[in-house]
Amino acid sequence: MSLYKHFSKVYDLFNTNYDWCIQFVEEAIEEHTEGVQSLLELACGTGNILQHFVGKYEVSGLDLSASMLAQAREKLPGVPLYEMDMSAFELDKTYDAILCMYDSINHLLEYDDWIGTFNSVRRHLNPGGVFVFDMNTLARLDHKAQLPRLVQQEDDAYLIMTVTKRTDRVTNWNVKVFQRVERNLYEFSEEDIEETSFPQEKVKEDLEALFDEVYLHTLERPPDLVRGRVFFVCKA
Repeated sequence: MSLYKHFSKVYDLFNTNYDWCIQFVEEAIEEHTEGVQSLLELACGTGNILQHFVGKYEVSGLDLSASMLAQAREKLPGVPLYEMDMSAFELDKTYDAILCMYDSINHLLEYDDWIGTFNSVRRHLNPGGVFVFDMNTLARLDHKAQLPRLVQQEDDAYLIMTVTKRTDRVTNWNVKVFQRVERNLYEFSEEDIEETSFPQEKVKEDLEALFDEVYLHTLERPPDLVRGRVFFVCKA
């Protein structure tokens, strides 16, 4: 899978704020279930969230991007990491908690794949277990597409990100990276990453058909990174 093939190499340089995410997950698990021993993260990326729970739970990760998983394996030796599509994954294990954070669900452009993910999660959750995920709303994606391009420098790498509307529902994140390889020589890479969203009321309704309890949250006084996201906690 080519998704994040190039961006994965510098992903951790430009994505460092996970405190809000980890705090929400910890609070959701504490509030909605007990006795959690095992945890699976869907779309675990380079493992920045998952590594926080190593030693606290028996953890596993799953992602469709081989490039992102390669980064995760360096951080998480010995942790089971699976290269799979989260909309139709099959593992020989069930879990007390399953996560899908950092708007990863929005990368699935067809709603049938959202439903496939929810069904796959339900099959892999132990009784009383929780599924925790967040999503970008259509309003947040529209807002992102109206912002000027983002330019960042971290160490010897430069990132230029431009968000545009590809269709009424699909938002494209064009990512250009210049990374120094020698004094005056830079390696250039570029890729497009698409996201979409669906009405949160529809998502909640379909989750309620699968899970015993479904809770929808927003964060009070969220940082800009979080504003416009909604969070779901689903209990089996």
